[in-house]
Amino acid sequence: MAMKMKVTNYSEPTKQILAQPDHYVAYGFKHNRAVAGTTGLAELIDGRYIVKAGTIYPANDATAIGVILNDYDVTDGDQMMAVVIHGFVKVAALPEIPSANAITALKQISFVPFIAINFDFKGTKATAVADATELPGDITFTLSGATFRDGAETLTNWTIAGDSTVKAEVDTITISPDRKSATFKFAFVSGQTQLKAGSLTVLPDADIISIGKTLPAAVAILTVA
Repeated sequence: MAMKMKVTNYSEPTKQILAQPDHYVAYGFKHNRAVAGTTGLAELIDGRYIVKAGTIYPANDATAIGVILNDYDVTDGDQMMAVVIHGFVKVAALPEIPSANAITALKQISFVPFIAINFDFKGTKATAVADATELPGDITFTLSGATFRDGAETLTNWTIAGDSTVKAEVDTITISPDRKSATFKFAFVSGQTQLKAGSLTVLPDADIISIGKTLPAAVAILTVA
């Protein structure tokens, strides 16, 4: 019987995080061997402890000093890692969006794209008449110039406003398989049975957008008049 074997070499670069591979400065920093309970920056992937390329080092906060260049396997021992302290880094290639504090701390790193081309969130908003007792059907809005990241289905990762006025709220958010569209399902605010005049708006957090930026303004998805 034929045997199948999967080989993944974590000593070789697996992801290009640099927007300009020929223009960067990196210094070496040691990551200790990872063991259960003491993994440091490593994640358990296919039975190996891997520090992912693009991880903010040493943490994604005000202490940040650089971005880890390649994947490093720290299962069997300590590893010296190349940490980029100067260069142009692709946000979409990172495992986690850099926090505002990390971006401020990483003064010699530029995260790109600086401005997304045609970055927008468009769709046809739902409309209803004041005092209506039926909710509009689901609506879908689509991103251009970016995609949604994990967590976009979670309501708390959006700023949703106007629900107390219109007496309707977003019940669920469903993200399309290509991560470009969000479908909103409405529900009455608890204890309410009629819509009131106003607008329901949404604004995604930067952390759930692939380029690490949010929209310039909230988007109306329901207007009641």
